[in-house]
Amino acid sequence: MMLLLMMSCGPSMTSNWLKPNLELPKYYGRIAVIAVSSDLELKEILEKHIGQKFEKHGMDNVVYGSELFKENITQGNWDEGYITKTLKQNRVDGAIVVSYLGDLDVPEYSTEVLYGAPANQRLEQHVNLRNTEVPAPDYYTSGNKKYWFEAFLYDLSSMQSKEEALIWKGQSSVSSPSSVKKGAKRFSKVLVDHLYKKEILK
Repeated sequence: MMLLLMMSCGPSMTSNWLKPNLELPKYYGRIAVIAVSSDLELKEILEKHIGQKFEKHGMDNVVYGSELFKENITQGNWDEGYITKTLKQNRVDGAIVVSYLGDLDVPEYSTEVLYGAPANQRLEQHVNLRNTEVPAPDYYTSGNKKYWFEAFLYDLSSMQSKEEALIWKGQSSVSSPSSVKKGAKRFSKVLVDHLYKKEILK
């Protein structure tokens, strides 16, 4: 496994993992953007801005989790089988799942968790959740904070097992925005720019 650490003055993908021996870049005819959140406003911001960034890169067939699923996807109702079935029924061949981790001091990045909603076993000393859920957007708003986001990219085009679907995942911290909602917008740009700059997507 490859673990890359990239530190800079501005926002960047602070840590990320790429599945070995992939043919890159990947192209998806239809990609789903899914934010895992109980807060509908923050979910909409993440999905909308990531989708818009994809479209600016020429990806013109973006669909959203809020459109695909009748019920809002949260850590409490994450159903792997149902989600996979729905994506395939809607001819989705790529999916990116995003989540807000909070303003935590994140320990060493782990590549053990390969599938599911963005998982926080490695943060369990802070968050006792199996899957990550975005809190209310006004909760983390004080200064001098780093807002941590996480994203998972899945290839559904030739998936034979759930473990094989995950091809990339990464984390990014956004320092001291005036609100987590503004942090989500900045993260959206960092995420999509990274995927194209590193030629993971085309």
